[in-house]
Amino acid sequence: MKKLHLRQSANKNLLAQFQKNLQQINYSKDTVYNANSSVKEYLFYLELNQINLFDTKDLNPYFEYLKTRSNQRTDGGLSMAYLHKHLAFLKLFYVFLERKKSIREPIFPKLVKSKSQPKMLSVQEVEQLFKSCDQTLLGKRNKAVLAIYYGLGLRRKEGVQLKIEDINFSKEEVFIAQSKTHRQRIVPMSDHVKTILEDYIFNVREKLVPKDKSTSSVLVTERGKALAAESVSYVIRKLIKDAKIKKQASAHTLRHSIATHLLQSGMKLESIALFLGHRSLDSTQIYTHLVEGRHPKNEKDKPMREHQD
Repeated sequence: MKKLHLRQSANKNLLAQFQKNLQQINYSKDTVYNANSSVKEYLFYLELNQINLFDTKDLNPYFEYLKTRSNQRTDGGLSMAYLHKHLAFLKLFYVFLERKKSIREPIFPKLVKSKSQPKMLSVQEVEQLFKSCDQTLLGKRNKAVLAIYYGLGLRRKEGVQLKIEDINFSKEEVFIAQSKTHRQRIVPMSDHVKTILEDYIFNVREKLVPKDKSTSSVLVTERGKALAAESVSYVIRKLIKDAKIKKQASAHTLRHSIATHLLQSGMKLESIALFLGHRSLDSTQIYTHLVEGRHPKNEKDKPMREHQD
């Protein structure tokens, strides 16, 4: 909402302080920008309706207004995904206000499930994917792709940027140097993931990379070049087809799947957020809607990646 202009200096100052606070705790530029835009629209709405921010006890009327507001970029109204993000940013804003201004958190609306909730595979479907990888060099490379995107829960870009030196088999952990949130993190490896990656790196990868060429990328093509993000997508689509799974899937589907499976197995939400590299629990909360508080009924329902809090 670039065209909105706040009139009250108090609101302008609050917005500037909130933006500075997000920058100080190292939120990404995109997150700071989008959070700033959401809070600005909220403050503009309060000004327009002559509502004092500190007298606001319930945000339901505001979200009812948002549901009727037209989309500024496309025809139609605002998507449920947009409303969920808007709500997450306003919750961040009120956390900031509680700390700075001793204001009580208002009543937040309970939004219905977003139609764009992440797609996921069942544990059984993930097992089918692993079984669809044959014992050829590329088959084992493809199994390593699954280990990285499902077993480690990496984002697509994180996986293709992964270097040999980032994997520490003795400590059973993987170092993520670059991420979407610009924060480094350590991801632990399960025994299953470790076994797959060791076999691939020591018995397969060196046969794929020509002696006269070198690359530090973990994932490589059959010609020994670093695997591109688009190629990762192709590999996963092919594995889905080979496994005869009637779903569309991507690297992010695998990431969503492991997060959901870990939550189903009883892992704490905070631990899953650290595992995925989420900056805020709001990003991880969506998996609670998918799981609905259920735990695996038997061993077959447990994730292939055994992970401890």
